[in-house]
Amino acid sequence: MNEILKMKAKELKAKICSGEMKSVDAVKACFERVGEAEPKVKAFLKLNEEQSLKQAEDVDNKLKTGAKCGQLEGVPIAIKDNIMVKGEPMTSASKYLEKYISPYDAMVIEKLKDAGAIFVGRTNMDEFAMGGSTETSAYQKTANPWDIERIPGGSSGGSAAAVASGMVPVALGSDTGGSIRQPAGFCGVVGYKPSYGLISRYGACALASSFDQIGTFAKNVTDAALLTSVIAGKDYRDPVCEPNERIDYANDIDNPDALKTLKIGIPKQLADYKTDSEISKYFNDAVSKMKLEGAEIVEIDVPAYKYVPALYKVIMCAEVSANIATFDGIRYGYRSPNGINLNDEYAKSRAESLGYEVKKRILFGTYVLGAKNYRRCYRQAQKVRTLLINQIREAYKKCDFIFSPATLQMPVKFGETLSEECDIFLTAANLAGLPGIAVPCSFTSAGMPMGVHFMGSRFSDAELFKAARSFEKISGFDANKRPVF
Repeated sequence: MNEILKMKAKELKAKICSGEMKSVDAVKACFERVGEAEPKVKAFLKLNEEQSLKQAEDVDNKLKTGAKCGQLEGVPIAIKDNIMVKGEPMTSASKYLEKYISPYDAMVIEKLKDAGAIFVGRTNMDEFAMGGSTETSAYQKTANPWDIERIPGGSSGGSAAAVASGMVPVALGSDTGGSIRQPAGFCGVVGYKPSYGLISRYGACALASSFDQIGTFAKNVTDAALLTSVIAGKDYRDPVCEPNERIDYANDIDNPDALKTLKIGIPKQLADYKTDSEISKYFNDAVSKMKLEGAEIVEIDVPAYKYVPALYKVIMCAEVSANIATFDGIRYGYRSPNGINLNDEYAKSRAESLGYEVKKRILFGTYVLGAKNYRRCYRQAQKVRTLLINQIREAYKKCDFIFSPATLQMPVKFGETLSEECDIFLTAANLAGLPGIAVPCSFTSAGMPMGVHFMGSRFSDAELFKAARSFEKISGFDANKRPVF
């Protein structure tokens, strides 16, 4: 593999800004790797090679004049295909938006452009981010780079696979119920979901608005923190984006004594679910390593964890039903040529362009919001969601972070099904609006990576990065190891 591809984003940026390396060389190296890996992995729906090289040339010419260097100047990045980039298609991996051109930039894209990042391409995903395997995409199935017969996870599987295979050093994804952290765990990369309200959702195609967050993929925790520093911050266009002060999350991230002062909570409920034997083994090893570093390990009790799958399904589908109500075939997107009246036009536009998983969630969401079911289903789910949030808050009185496996299963082969509880500890972070980060832990006997997950209290993101970075240094995981194609 080209030595440039082994560099982290922080190192790439430093070398480009110092003149030691050209951004054009970094972009060329990425596209050489794309040529090797993409035919098998299929991580991208669209590639911008000509445009990316032009952007890189502009960066190199700008730096020759002594211009100020941005935080990600000249660094290649991949963007999940549900985030708007002005003038480019945004399909959300759906036939419905096949011809849709983004009329404006998402807030995170505005910030990345200001930081000097180079947009390599748009990554594949589950259709409208509905799925956990990247198999529901209307266009193609993305493969896990470590075993192309297995899923990469989802819904941000394309972004995870692009980083894991070395095609890009960093990528953006979105996380509604574990959609960044689950594929990060499956693909052996770092995946971070911020506190709800830390990063603007403006310009991201909505799935379930009370859960959705844009987050980051990277080869290591420092790069995930660096990328977060660029895209986080207040935005008046997103009403839930809180006006917190700007923080450099990558600053002081390498505190050697970070673990010595931490209390790490292990959910008692972890024993209630079937976990793959190797995941249990390496997770227990990870706990032991942190204990040896001085971390205090405590057991926490959150009985409402058992309701997480049902809560997520009811509330998420209800919000899907409301959000997708705008997909009528009239204002934008696919319009059926077969409608005979207005209602028929609505029905056929959706029937002809939306996939099975999307239709299923719309129907279930409409059902739970119906007059007869609203109190019994949706309102009750919101009450139990509050119970879960309160129990997690109580747990944080005993610990600083909640620690669990990223997933309870290893990635399955295409066509096989993950258990409903596979990413239960990830989904809890979305229900409670909390930050979470998946960090690679080990390789199994079959050569597949597995990850662990740290979840912090709301807006503890800076401390979460420090804890994750401290674990990363003792995990023993070889972040330089990449799949061979």
